[in-house]
Amino acid sequence: MYYERHGAAGAPVVLVHGYTGDVSDWRGQIADLVADHRVLAMDHRGHGRSSAPADRDSYTIERMADDVDALIAAVGFERFHLVGHSMGGMVAQEIALRTPGRLLSLVLEDTGPEFPVGRIEAVQKLFDARIAIAERDGMASVAALPAAKLPPHHPPERAAEERARLAAMSIDGFAGAWQALCRWPGSKTRAGGIRIPTLVVHGELDAMVVPGSTWLAENIPGARLEVIPEAGHSPQMERPALFNAALRRHFAAA
Repeated sequence: MYYERHGAAGAPVVLVHGYTGDVSDWRGQIADLVADHRVLAMDHRGHGRSSAPADRDSYTIERMADDVDALIAAVGFERFHLVGHSMGGMVAQEIALRTPGRLLSLVLEDTGPEFPVGRIEAVQKLFDARIAIAERDGMASVAALPAAKLPPHHPPERAAEERARLAAMSIDGFAGAWQALCRWPGSKTRAGGIRIPTLVVHGELDAMVVPGSTWLAENIPGARLEVIPEAGHSPQMERPALFNAALRRHFAAA
């Protein structure tokens, strides 16, 4: 499991990326937090520079939470702020529900209590087709497919990095993590048990996650909701100054 540690002093912060992401998704947060926090970021199994098990059934949200838990223990963080983006927000919910006493606070970014997109037949067919293309022609062919229109503040250089990253991704990681999202049972019956200072944050333009993020903010006791204006699914990359300010306010209040 590839990971990076940054910073020598201050409260620990653990950053957990989303589907097809890697540690570089948190570049703007690491640079901001390193002066007064100890920061840990990692690549999930099948992502970035971490190993990609060939057994696609080994990719589950719960097992990714096991991975992150084991890494946190290995680096010696006892209590920490936990920040999860998208799929990483689902992983973060699992960790918060298992071991709430270890968390100083929780941040759930552009995520929800379930993955309803995976139940949309057209979306499932689209991903089945992409996995078939990857099996036949390789991940570079998937990366070359037309992409959705980018939000207004998405850095152009990031789009190129993301295409290159997807082209290099393991097919097993790509297919296995998608399967993990679709099979996750969700937290709707459990989210009320999260009793940790929680910030739910999403991009104003991320229409697909707004209902789920709103639900989390309304059903996690004491949770606060912040909306990052003119941002899509990745406010930490699109509007890092606004996102970092929201993190710092939350950490200070926790």
